Amino acid sequence: MQIVVRRSGGLAGLTRGWRVDTESCADPDAWHELVGALPHESPGARRRTVPDDFTWTVTVARTTVEIPGSQLDGPWAALVSRVRNEGDPA
Repeated sequence: MQIVVRRSGGLAGLTRGWRVDTESCADPDAWHELVGALPHESPGARRRTVPDDFTWTVTVARTTVEIPGSQLDGPWAALVSRVRNEGDPA
């Protein structure tokens, strides 16, 4: 399974990305557990505007969600953190 995380926005407006192919990792089952813990509904719409906030775009297989940085928490934050730490730049 391919997981791609992109971060855009912020003060400088730069975009960065990371990619993981879970089948090539030493622990694909742990990745599947992490993805399985994600909520079935997409994160809610932005409740309020935060100046210079990041926007996180997370693609898991063929599903893509956008999450404002101020609302990135729980299982989504855990997934983003792991992809950033273990993934390749994209």
